[in-house]
Amino acid sequence: MPHDEEDSPTALLPLLHICADRLIATATTLSDHDVRAPSLLPGWSRAHVLTHVARSADSRTRLLASARTGSNLAQYASDDQREREIQEGAGRSAGALLDDLDTALHRFLSAASDHPTHDWDVPVRWLGAGLRPARGAVRSMLREVEVHHTDLATGHSPALWPASFTARELETTIERLRTNPHTPPMTLRADEDQTPRVLGNTPGPLVCGPEAELLGWLTGRTDGLTLTVQPQGPLPTPPVWRS
Repeated sequence: MPHDEEDSPTALLPLLHICADRLIATATTLSDHDVRAPSLLPGWSRAHVLTHVARSADSRTRLLASARTGSNLAQYASDDQREREIQEGAGRSAGALLDDLDTALHRFLSAASDHPTHDWDVPVRWLGAGLRPARGAVRSMLREVEVHHTDLATGHSPALWPASFTARELETTIERLRTNPHTPPMTLRADEDQTPRVLGNTPGPLVCGPEAELLGWLTGRTDGLTLTVQPQGPLPTPPVWRS
């Protein structure tokens, strides 16, 4: 099956470099006190978020190594190991968190830049998703960086997400919602293209707004209060988003 060239790993890498550098720049401004403050994710401090992004980068570096060498490395050994590494890493100083984040992200970026073209479609073992092509590592890392940058609650809102990222992720999120039995009936219409996207068995209320605001709401990163609903009434409640 052919792949969209604009969504290829090599095409996405320059944007990922920019977004990773922006996240690192934000992390440099955080003090030891700042990293103990709550993030937007329930039960997680900013330190938990920074540790999670670093370990996410390492997990994708493993996947690329697996595709390149045929070593069958898993993304994570288990959900428990993933959670344990985040909890253990969250107690570190701001400086240690920054060094870890910087090292892990640039290690992944280097591995992705050097990855052989013919190895992008090699299936690798993703946690909770089984065997899928290695090419998903770059796009999913971009998602991790942008969404969790917002989770730091330092001002990086969905309105600052790159437009190309937002447009693609909105379509991906809508496709996931269409297969989720807990998705309430609704029709989404982005200001940018005015295309109605029906979810559920009936059209439901029409929810309109900019792509970034729609995606921010669907992913639980905004309250959706800037969106409009027709007929007038409360917003539907989307199921909990999983990255």
